[in-house]
Amino acid sequence: MNFSESFKLSGLLCRFSPDGKYLASCVQYRLVIRDGKTLQILQLYTCLDQIQHIEWSADSLFILCAMYRRGLVQVWSLEQPEWHCKIDEGSAGLVASCWSPDGRHILNTTEFHLRITVWSLCTKSVSYIKYPKACQQGITFTRDGRYLALAERRDCRDYHFDTDTQDLTGIEWAPNGCVLAAWDTCLEYKILLYSLDGRLLSAYCAYEWSLGIKSVAWSPSSQFLAIGSYDGKVRLLNHVTWKMITEFGHPATINNPKTVVYKEAEKIPQLGLGHLSFPPPRAMAGALSTSESKYEIASGPVALQTLKPVADRANPRMGVGMLAFSSDSYFLATRNDNVPNAVWVWDIQKLKLFVVLEHLSPVRSFQWDPQQPRLAICTGGSKVYLWSPAGCVSVQVPGEGDFPVLGLCWHLSGDSLALLSKDHFCLCFLETKEGFGAACGQRDGHA
Repeated sequence: MNFSESFKLSGLLCRFSPDGKYLASCVQYRLVIRDGKTLQILQLYTCLDQIQHIEWSADSLFILCAMYRRGLVQVWSLEQPEWHCKIDEGSAGLVASCWSPDGRHILNTTEFHLRITVWSLCTKSVSYIKYPKACQQGITFTRDGRYLALAERRDCRDYHFDTDTQDLTGIEWAPNGCVLAAWDTCLEYKILLYSLDGRLLSAYCAYEWSLGIKSVAWSPSSQFLAIGSYDGKVRLLNHVTWKMITEFGHPATINNPKTVVYKEAEKIPQLGLGHLSFPPPRAMAGALSTSESKYEIASGPVALQTLKPVADRANPRMGVGMLAFSSDSYFLATRNDNVPNAVWVWDIQKLKLFVVLEHLSPVRSFQWDPQQPRLAICTGGSKVYLWSPAGCVSVQVPGEGDFPVLGLCWHLSGDSLALLSKDHFCLCFLETKEGFGAACGQRDGHA
């Protein structure tokens, strides 16, 4: 693996363009556009205030910058750097901004979710969508851009084919655009599946105690819908009957000897006295002052670090809060929030647990390689962790000082990975698939 130098960053705002040609990053009120491979600066734009959100258009020709505190959106063109657009929502305020799939319309949600304003870059016309519901995920487009689903609320009722929900929390199209999932508040375990014409295909409820659905994820193949619940289990629904085909638990102890458990362990460099000189060389002095880590295979039964949840507080740290399918739909990665240091990887073909990766610190984020089943994980420390079916590695981010990795962003090709910290970002250039497999095949996990 190779690493770039680090560059300044604000607000974890760093995004590759959909076509992979560009990398956008923000430093306060400046937007920096770089070449996605060489990192050479191509454009530098200055906004009117500190940027709080950026988003590329689907064709990678435009990028929007939202400044929510000022109620402003500025749009920049990659083809015509001298062209720009400013949208001012005025007294209505601004809480969200996104592109339409055609990349020529911008949807702005005003404060208190009074309306969504649709701005056209082509005709400069403006239209409005009334009564958008303030919820976790209330607007979603099909992948082909043909349909928009919007959660509405009128007269204190949810409207979306007049959904059978108490308090609609989120909606999400299947990747093939044929089925829409809608789920209720966490206080009411209910997920509803609708066809394009609004017919209810199925309704699913796993149990009826106080806390229900916490996370939802479609497989890229649209064959499976994974539902993460507050009881620490993932339910998997199939696309034929929309019934549950299995449930995955997240116990505090792994008893199955066939399940591989990798534990991150501190590794203090062992230095032979015959090779030690005083004062030590600079590289060796650094090794003396810092500890490294590696993955070790634990022998069962394996006890995982757990948190005791405080169930009488809002947003308790319990239940499955993170779900992600691999790009080929073969694997599902999960995190149970009261076992925060562990990532569980499930084999979807065999419907069983494949591997558990436990770290020294709580897992902040994980993302799959867009091209192959390779998972990147960060824990807020100065390491990035990579897993594939061939094995796993723990990699120290080089450089002077600490580089706490708080976020991840894959390049479309899977050849590079942006590592984001509070004030900086750098790129990790990955080896070929064969090279990575060889590195992982060592299984002692340090690179």
